[in-house]
Amino acid sequence: MHRVQAEIDLSAIRHNMQLICSLMGLRVSVMPVVKANAYGHGAAEVARTVHAAGAEWLAVATVEEGVSLRKLLPYASICLLSPFSYDLAEEIIVHRLTPVVGDLEAARALSRTAQRLRTGIKIHVELDTGMGRSGFLTDLAVKHCEIISRMTSVVITGLCTHFPSAEDDPDFTHAQIASFLMIKKQVEAADILLMHQHCANSAALLRYPESRMNMVRPGLLIYGIHPDIPAEFRIPDLRPALTLKSVIAQVRPLPAGHSISYGRTHTLSEPRRIATVPVGYGDGYPREMGNAGCALVAGRRVPVVGHVCMDVLNLDVTDVPDASVGMEVVLIGAQGEERITVEEIARIVQTTEHEITTRLTARVPRVYLTPSARV
Repeated sequence: MHRVQAEIDLSAIRHNMQLICSLMGLRVSVMPVVKANAYGHGAAEVARTVHAAGAEWLAVATVEEGVSLRKLLPYASICLLSPFSYDLAEEIIVHRLTPVVGDLEAARALSRTAQRLRTGIKIHVELDTGMGRSGFLTDLAVKHCEIISRMTSVVITGLCTHFPSAEDDPDFTHAQIASFLMIKKQVEAADILLMHQHCANSAALLRYPESRMNMVRPGLLIYGIHPDIPAEFRIPDLRPALTLKSVIAQVRPLPAGHSISYGRTHTLSEPRRIATVPVGYGDGYPREMGNAGCALVAGRRVPVVGHVCMDVLNLDVTDVPDASVGMEVVLIGAQGEERITVEEIARIVQTTEHEITTRLTARVPRVYLTPSARV
């Protein structure tokens, strides 16, 4: 056991992928999002797992991520979701990435480079239906698709958009879906074959079945994390894949009146037993959990007291009499009958679930549990 480690249950990843595929049916392809090191879970291992479970497509955010996966999975289809620097056009083409394009200059850069390399490039066109981040505005989208369709060596094979508030704004999301379908119809009327149409993230594919088109882009769901949507839309059998563990490094009895950690934000009102645990915000555990969150020791919840430091945090283990040096501490995951979820931590920190797992830094070893090594 390392001072802190993230255990990734690959059988849970596989289960979640198969569950989503079953829910979508045969007419809807599933494109797992494995950007940002697969939301902190490990891109290579997760990509292998979902690809073996039936994912023909994988989604990344950067050219570097796409190139790494291409070396790992030579025959997978890899979609580059985010805008790219034009000087990376050759990398995109050589490594057979499928870029999402939302401006004409990007398309021209790809066209020039593909002509020079004497090859072609398939792209997906992005619509900005309300995200406000990238993509063609809807009133110009059809015109720009027609312009791109006339460019040498560039072929439009897909159309996509993104929902900024699928979790909590049905009216806006329904308007986005209607806008996308209108543009899709007009683009197809211009004799552009759209083999792939994708809009739905994890929240949307659960809450708005009409948003699924013929491909969906789950991120959180692959990792067993529910987006912040009403309970009636959630998948009951989803399995969290990540457990964040550490160990007790020290236990000390401290007197009443003693203060804990930087800023002295917690002062003991009576004698307590305080455990020091070697994990902190330098590992990606949120500093905001100080005086707000819990960990699991011997199957019981114990509070995090005082500010979380860069390398350590403190737990009040007074109510766990046998707490001792070397005992396991679970910061995310299950121990006994108790569980601390990513969703719970996100609510405390007041951020998205995505940020909690992607915060985990490189100094946290990832330990992968295969189906034969599950604990």
